[in-house]
Amino acid sequence: MVVRATNVKLDIGEITVINRVIWLILRQFGYVAVLCVLTSCVQTAAVTQTVNSVSAGSSDVPMVKAINLSNQRLQQVPVTFGQPFRAGAVPRGHTIVAYADGKELPTQANIKARNPDGSARHAILTVLLPTLDSRASENVSLRSVPDTAVARSKALTIEDVLHTKFDADVQFQIGGEPWHLDARVLLQRALRDGSCKPYGRECNQWLSGPLVSEWVVGGPLLDEQGKPHPHLAVYFAVRAYGPVPVSRVRVDVIVENDWAYAPDPHNERYDGTIKIGDQTVAAVKDLEHYRQARWHKTFRWGAPDPVYAELSSHYLQYSRAVPRYEDVYPSEAVLRRVRQTCAPMQNCDQTRYMANTGAQDAIGPLARWSSVYVIDPTYRAYRWMLANDDALGAYGIHYRDQLSGQPVSVEAHPCMTLYGPAEVARCPVPPYKNDIFPRCKNQCKTPLYPDEAHHPEPAYVAYLVTGDWYYLEELKFWADWVVFHQNPAYRDYTKGLIEDTQLRGQAWALRTLGYAAYILPENDPLKSYFKRVVENNIQWYNQNYTDNPRANALHIIINGYATDYTFRGKPHTGMSTWQQSYFNWAVGNLADLGFPGADRLRNWFAVFQINLMTSPDFCWTMATTYILQVRDSAKGPLYDSLHRVYARTFPQFDHVACNSRGVMVGHPKSPTGYPASFQVGLAAAADSNLPEARKAWAKFAQRLVKPDYANAPQFAIIPRHRSD
Repeated sequence: MVVRATNVKLDIGEITVINRVIWLILRQFGYVAVLCVLTSCVQTAAVTQTVNSVSAGSSDVPMVKAINLSNQRLQQVPVTFGQPFRAGAVPRGHTIVAYADGKELPTQANIKARNPDGSARHAILTVLLPTLDSRASENVSLRSVPDTAVARSKALTIEDVLHTKFDADVQFQIGGEPWHLDARVLLQRALRDGSCKPYGRECNQWLSGPLVSEWVVGGPLLDEQGKPHPHLAVYFAVRAYGPVPVSRVRVDVIVENDWAYAPDPHNERYDGTIKIGDQTVAAVKDLEHYRQARWHKTFRWGAPDPVYAELSSHYLQYSRAVPRYEDVYPSEAVLRRVRQTCAPMQNCDQTRYMANTGAQDAIGPLARWSSVYVIDPTYRAYRWMLANDDALGAYGIHYRDQLSGQPVSVEAHPCMTLYGPAEVARCPVPPYKNDIFPRCKNQCKTPLYPDEAHHPEPAYVAYLVTGDWYYLEELKFWADWVVFHQNPAYRDYTKGLIEDTQLRGQAWALRTLGYAAYILPENDPLKSYFKRVVENNIQWYNQNYTDNPRANALHIIINGYATDYTFRGKPHTGMSTWQQSYFNWAVGNLADLGFPGADRLRNWFAVFQINLMTSPDFCWTMATTYILQVRDSAKGPLYDSLHRVYARTFPQFDHVACNSRGVMVGHPKSPTGYPASFQVGLAAAADSNLPEARKAWAKFAQRLVKPDYANAPQFAIIPRHRSD
């Protein structure tokens, strides 16, 4: 047991300082585990399970730390969280059970997404903790057990909620007229109609079990006569905790102005209050709610449940659901200052005008706040991430189909577009010529502008670790938008191709679409849609590059304005190495997530970055230059060798020995400089089996000047092979 404990992989980024190792063990496993490592004591079965569960080489499921955020001792308190799993860790026919101090805890596992082999990919877990002292924490190990080993109990029902005095309602004043919606009335109607089912239009059964059940009910605001509002809708995600009788309810109140085809869309201005029971818990005054936008706030009724589930950073990365990061941690000074909430219709740390040039905290495989959370999933980092994912609701990209209740899709509306009527007029499918969205004529202004080429990872990690319906919908809205905001013909209508957008836009669109297709629940109405869109795009790139004998010898991408940069006054002769790196990471990420054909695509494009680092025809310190010249003129052929690229781009250095100092160009100290951007694509390339791949990464890793990624780790990604 001692040998297995010392094999725990805590060496991300090749930690060599023993004090750092001890600190990490202390943080993850507590004082008992540290004492065992230092003294070779014999561990109990529970400690062994906890240590082994986060080992990067283990197939066990992970350890979670339950933290009491209150100053009171808690008894029989639940904690709910989302948890990804490495493929095969929880096989088909198995479920997850939590243990603390070797004792089994009441556990409910709602497995939402599965891998092709049937093993659990993502689950929403609820664990009932018997006691938890004030400000104390408890290490909870999760284990895979056969379904047959878990006793079945009756799931909580809507009737159980209605037997309490729980209620939540919203009261709005719009232009002097009162509007309202009441959660209890909606639950009563759903019970009467028997309409609650997974993804039901009137009532969506989101969670079901003896420890917790959740229902999403809602619809348009109603006036005093029961007439629905033409634009504003409210949803209540009502999460009731057992055992019966229900003594605590969590409710997420969601306000939307996002119907896709409602006539005369516009901003709505209102005063509003939210009441839980007979208590007013929130109010907004003269709020301008932008069109195609949404906001939410979460409240609790009854007994509190102030427990935070701190997931294992190492297992999150090992699961492959998120990138693999260097061993960096944010400073206490930074975490002390980060925001913890975001008000409705505010952008907070998100970029107000996303198309702005230059570095943005939101740009990267994961946004800054999401990557900080992944490497350090403490409560303040968690709240910072959620605050900025809440801010994404204020951007005008949300289009909900009134008929299906889902974000509108190009499979249902192949000609829908944000462009002019002329684009729809060319629609080859006559029934869909009216797919253009209604235009906003008055009250249309918003200070927030999305941009595909700069949009962040939208609430993916937030949903991954919370399991909240609100964040799942946010991810779906943004993934849908990156497809339909294009010209219908350019995306090939229902295929959803993104090859005609900017190169960086293609990268981030593949990232967002890939994450949506990967993590959506198996029964989600848009799961198969996003999977097909991702598969269509992989197929298109493979046809035009990997399987194309006439594809360029440099192994660079050339579609979507990739070679449209002006170099020394010559238009359309240059290409961006950093944008190519973004794209290389994106296809490598699709391979990590298991999409068929993505590994071949990654391997084809990886050749370029590997050669920049290893070819004798190119000085590797110049690989991170802003633009490389790749042809002589706009209509000329691409160069057929790196030697020609180097000679044309750096004629002053041709035939000059490569700088042996090992300092790469392009702001090498900056965590958002061009070497940092180059790093993510090279990390993906290094995970291929191509010749020289690992040599290329080793050379990059040995460069003399590196960024300090501690407080901005969005590009601090390393290859999987260094830890798996």
